[in-house]
Parts: sequence; C-alpha cells; structure tokens
Amino acid sequence: MEIEEHTASLSGENPITRLPPDIIEGILLRLPVSSLLRLRRVCKEWWNMISAPRFIKEHAYCAPKQLLLYLPKLSISASLHPKTAKPCHATVIDEKWSPSTWAASHMDPDDHLFASCNGLLCFYKTYTLKISNPATGQCLHLLKPDGILLHDFHYLYSFGFHPITGEYKFVHFLREPQRYKSGQPFHFDIIQVYTLGENKWRAIKAVIPCCMVHLGAVNVDGAMYWLTEDEGTSCGMAVVSFDLREEMFALIQLPALEVKETASCATPKVAYYMTEINDKVCVVTMSYQSHAPRWRRYNAELSGRTDIWALESDKWFLKYSIQSPSLSQYVPQPCFIHREKIILQDRDSNVWYHDLRGKNVQIEHGEEVKLLHLGDYRFYETQSYFYKETLAPLSIYARAAIVRAPPVPLAPSVASN
Repeated sequence: MEIEEHTASLSGENPITRLPPDIIEGILLRLPVSSLLRLRRVCKEWWNMISAPRFIKEHAYCAPKQLLLYLPKLSISASLHPKTAKPCHATVIDEKWSPSTWAASHMDPDDHLFASCNGLLCFYKTYTLKISNPATGQCLHLLKPDGILLHDFHYLYSFGFHPITGEYKFVHFLREPQRYKSGQPFHFDIIQVYTLGENKWRAIKAVIPCCMVHLGAVNVDGAMYWLTEDEGTSCGMAVVSFDLREEMFALIQLPALEVKETASCATPKVAYYMTEINDKVCVVTMSYQSHAPRWRRYNAELSGRTDIWALESDKWFLKYSIQSPSLSQYVPQPCFIHREKIILQDRDSNVWYHDLRGKNVQIEHGEEVKLLHLGDYRFYETQSYFYKETLAPLSIYARAAIVRAPPVPLAPSVASN
C-alpha cells in the first residue's frame, strides 16, 4: 500500500481523481460557489462537470436558503446633513442565523432591489434594470420597456422563474396616468412581460385592472401572485395569479376574514400583505395603522393580532396567529418568516428574530434574539428576500443586454453586531 501511494505521488497522480465520478460530483455539490469557481480550473473533466446545466441545477437545489436584508440608498436631507447620505446596503443571514455583509462591488450606490429568484437579484435603476449573480460576480443590464417612465417605481416590477420551461421573466405593471391623477394610483390595463434572452417587451391585457403590487408580489412554483381589490368578496380583497408559462391570469378568493375591508379603501381597518413561507403563497392580515400611508410601500408594524394564511392545494389554512404587544416592532417586506422564526426590527434599526412555536404565537418582550444593528438607515424601508447561491451564468442571456463580470468572484465578509 505504501509503495502504491509513493508511486502515485511520484507520477503526480492525485488520489481523488481515482474516485468514481458520482462520488466526486456528490462532494462538489456540497461546496459553495466560490470554491467551485476555483476547482473547475483543476482539470477539463471538473470544468465540464461543474459547468454542466444539470450540475448547476442540482447545486442550486441543494444550496441552503438564506435571508437577504436590503436597505435602499439613504439620501434624504443629504444636502443639509451630508453624513445621512449612504449607498444601498445588503446583509445575508445564513442557515445558522449568522449575519454577513456583502461587498458592495455588485451593487451601485443607487440600485434598488425589487426581486430575488434562484440566486439572481434584480435591481431597479434610473435607465435600466440590472440582474446580478452575486456568487459569480456577473451582472446584466436591460432597457426598461419605455425608457424613462413617468411615476415609475421599483415595486412596479417583478421577476420570476418557471421550473418546467426554465424561463426567467420580468413583469412590469404599466399604470394608467389618468388613474394616477385621480387618486387610484395602482390601476392597470396592461402588464408588460420580458422573457430573459429575448429582445423585446410584450404587452398583455390585464383582465383585473386594480393591482396592489406595492403590498408585495411573490413568485412561487412558476407563477406570480399579488393582491387586488374585489368588491364581490367578503373582505373586499383577492389574490391575482399570473402563470409564467401560459401567461394567463386567475383570481383567487381569500379565506373568510373577521373584518371586512371597505371597497374604496378610504377608511381601512385591516392591512394586507403578500409573503412566502416554505415555498407557499401566503397572505398576511394585521391591524391597519393610520399613520402609515396607504399608497406607500412601508413595512408593517406588529400591533395586536396578525394572521398569516397559506395557500395549499387551492385551499387556505391559517398557518400562524401572532399576538404582539405595542412595542413599535416592524417586519420587513416581503419575506419575514424563515425556518420557523420571524424577523423583527425596531425604530432604532436593531434587527431581532423570535421563534414561532406552534400555530398560536405570543411575541414576548425579552425573548427576541438580536441579530445586528443596521445603523442610520430608515427602519421602515428594510426589505427582506430569500436568497441562495447559484452558478447560473448570465452570459447565455446576453443577446439583448450587456453582461459585466468582475475578475474576482464576490464573497461575504463577517458583519459586526
């Protein structure tokens, strides 16, 4: 045995290369993207294995799901108080609930995150939309459907993936200018769809004109979901789904709720939000806070009772009923529950998590676990998305866009609490 090992070392043969390919692949699937980008340069066989679409898909499936906390650029009163001007900021919370701050090289200071899907982040910019793969460092820029649009905002865009077709699609909610001026700013006649890799946006007639996309849009199992007003329901609201394969709309009725929303939404009693938990579409209902602007996408304040309903097999079931004291705690949008824990944030920009034990949960002061402090950013604008690393190359979609790749892949650095 010693003679064989000595002979192998003299011949320059690496013992790991004698392992069966399926064993090598199983080992590689457990490694982070940063390691795989280096290891695929070892030999041609490893390059082909790691670059294969099947391996990339399997690696993404095995990668742990993490939470991404994002804070948009802080520029209010920057001329009067220069210290308050700060670029956008992102923090990743891993599966062990350990926070790390990303290097900012894949984000420009004024980027505004609006979607996270399969490890790809989508940013809203003044003139373009940017797709970024933080794990590989690649990014891709797309022109907006109509260039610079009047009254255009980041929450008027969404991004999703269909697992059967393998296609990524952008959706832009094209607002009607006359409705915007009349005090109904979220009415749509048309949505615009862009399939990644094509070279044009396509207009699709919206069968349901009122869409409350500022209350969150989630992408689950090949479809997008958002809220809309519906006077014919007991609560005055419903969920719209848009199938990314068939590009068809469907209306989903909400479960029977205790408080009816007024049709005009002028004097609401209940606040609604869309979220995602364990790959299921969820609707959040909580007491409406009158000081929170109705038409602004601010984070929800936990006060009193919060119910979270999940959709499974076309039926709603109550997943959580959360009772919380009035402690000025907020939840980031749109994803704030992960691994049976809820993310909370206070007015001092401290971020905490609280265990959700069972269906009925009582938030007790003092039982939270502090994660980190976010500094001087606005506590009510924190966004939270699910994120997992991926090897997916953006260069294959470069026909109608510009792809940029830094020479060194990005890596998180440990954040201080």
